[in-house]
Amino acid sequence: MHITEDRISTGVPGLDEIIEGGLIPGKVYLITGPPGSGKTTLGMHFLIEGARKNEKVAYVSLIQDPNEAVKDMMRFDPSIQAYIGTKKLLLFDLGPILWKEIDRVPTWRSVLVRIREIAEEENISRLVIDPLTAIEFSAENPVEKKAELAKFVRGLEDLGVTTYLISEMTELDHYTEEHYLVSGVIILHYFLLEKKMVRAIQILKMRRTKHETGLFLMEFTHKGLVVHKRSPFEGD
Repeated sequence: MHITEDRISTGVPGLDEIIEGGLIPGKVYLITGPPGSGKTTLGMHFLIEGARKNEKVAYVSLIQDPNEAVKDMMRFDPSIQAYIGTKKLLLFDLGPILWKEIDRVPTWRSVLVRIREIAEEENISRLVIDPLTAIEFSAENPVEKKAELAKFVRGLEDLGVTTYLISEMTELDHYTEEHYLVSGVIILHYFLLEKKMVRAIQILKMRRTKHETGLFLMEFTHKGLVVHKRSPFEGD
């Protein structure tokens, strides 16, 4: 028996086409790549798409002021300000709160407690947590660390909120626990090609989805990110 699942759009032109129409609702997806590759913008596209469809969505920052991410996105889509004004898109700056509460960096558990409060109180359908690398685990035991991270991911899925975890990744061939625990991994690349910096996107993993595996050209346009169904190594 063939079972079809509803999909929700990523909000990025060209991206849904290479992941069988979009994302599976309620799952956790990892967005990773080097600095400047477009991770936060990808997350903002995802949230704006939800707000445009009358969903209530949230951007949770663990380090920088979330208003900085909004200012960057306004260059491409000024409507983001309207969605913030109508409280369809909520901003949360958890960094100062979490660092004040404990004497060390935030843990998976402390962040999950805050996320659960936000999701349940505000009835959030889409969530971006930026950046995941701000969270550390105090124990050195890798098995215990993996167990805590698994509880974190499972806890997010239990909320029924479709979530992007944004993570810095400078070693593109080095995979960590979160790569194996989430439902999907999207890698953004940013590299020098023929004396020009080029961006590309790659779907490393996407459960229950027929997806492309190669690199696809991704560009910033006046409206934000666009994914082209061709390799960055192909000519125009």
